Amino acid sequence: MVNKNQTKQGRAIKVNFQDDKVTAYGGLVLAERLATRLGLWSNLEKNLPKRRGYYDWLTIIKSCIMGLLTGSRGTYATEDIRQDDSALALLGLAKAPEEATFWRCLDELGSEEIQKILKCELLREARCILSRSPRRQITLEGFVPVWADGSLLEGSPNREGTKYIPEKGKGLLWSTIYVGSVLAAQRLARKSEGEKTVVRSLLPEVVKEVLKPTRLDRKALLFLDSLHGDGPTLEDVEAFGLHYLIGANKLVLTQKVLQDQPEFVWEDTGSDPSRQIEKSGICVCQIQCAGWKKARTLIGKRWMLAGTFLYYYAGVLTDLEPADVKHIMNRKMSYAASLLSLYNRKMGMEDYYKEPLEDLGLHHPPCQEYELNAGFYAVAALVHVLGRCVDLLGGDRKERGETRRKDGKTAQASEATTDEALATSAASCDAAGARDESCPHNRRYSVGRARSSSKPLSHLLGEYSEVLRKTEKKSKQEAMRDC
Repeated sequence: MVNKNQTKQGRAIKVNFQDDKVTAYGGLVLAERLATRLGLWSNLEKNLPKRRGYYDWLTIIKSCIMGLLTGSRGTYATEDIRQDDSALALLGLAKAPEEATFWRCLDELGSEEIQKILKCELLREARCILSRSPRRQITLEGFVPVWADGSLLEGSPNREGTKYIPEKGKGLLWSTIYVGSVLAAQRLARKSEGEKTVVRSLLPEVVKEVLKPTRLDRKALLFLDSLHGDGPTLEDVEAFGLHYLIGANKLVLTQKVLQDQPEFVWEDTGSDPSRQIEKSGICVCQIQCAGWKKARTLIGKRWMLAGTFLYYYAGVLTDLEPADVKHIMNRKMSYAASLLSLYNRKMGMEDYYKEPLEDLGLHHPPCQEYELNAGFYAVAALVHVLGRCVDLLGGDRKERGETRRKDGKTAQASEATTDEALATSAASCDAAGARDESCPHNRRYSVGRARSSSKPLSHLLGEYSEVLRKTEKKSKQEAMRDC
């Protein structure tokens, strides 16, 4: 309507409806292409045994991997993909198994034969990603961090493998080893196993299959908490030739050695009113427990709380020399302060657990039987590494192209059709992403459907919208020249 307040005549908008099938999971094209380039599908098809039944192992595992990336959870991981014909076409799948079929398959996925195959594939995939990633994306202060830890998952009296850990409670223990930000090895602990036992069994494989082939072992720095600070673990790590920073609070001798240090060796580090610390200090000394063949360097720390007269002590074991951290000491930091600042970075590495536990829903084991859960987590680990691959090889948001609108809000990616243009655009995204060499360590991935939450529809495809726009523009220009 035209009046004195509205002087412009409205224009009619023509809408043409097409019968093309659409999917909310267009971003899976990128993950599927990256998995193909890494050889994930071809290696699984070659190494997995032949399966009786309608679905082969590759179809089952691929449906689960892509289903978890869409936001499906647990044994229902394949359901959303199974009911989406367009998504199946994009992924090259004729059909996907239903929930009951996938649940039955988990028992075989947890068998010793297939567990070994999936473990080798995880190591190979991690090795490929690390060898192709820019070094500055996987290093920390000049070192390649290797971090091993365990996370206590949801447990119950009826769930096999549930154990009780003081100060943490009951649950299943999932132990992992990360190289940089890439998951290299994982295993659910049995009821009779602890975190230390599982980590010690996984570490030799990570060194042999990941660190040495990529020549990252020369700069590898192993971070472990005090649970692993004992003689056998130290001897294993030193035999592998790795540098290490390992908590020493487990050792009874640590407290005594630090208490016996003279006052002049302590470097004053001041107070911290926010933590109610009145005095604090750090020092460097040597410690040799009974049964150790040699003494090892101990970085000690002490602090006194406000209103008290006693010091609390903590220590970190290391083999690093002042020459190894000279670049950190050049920032006017002492040898002890440099090593403690490195060890404090371990707390940030624990954020790596947030991606699989929250984004993939792995905090809640889907089954009661240990073998079924072990099979599920072996496949879910491949999903986690594939998502990290998108981050490391895909590039930073700044380099990909901004997706913000003029009003400052993040633009939502629209539904993607299954026509030839989408496949062409995805290939261009893949090639452009592989050339990009800037991406933060701790950024989450998601290629799920549109929801009312902060995660946009097809997150990956949205971040690559600028590359898509340039590709389409170039195609139009070429078409006009041909005319």
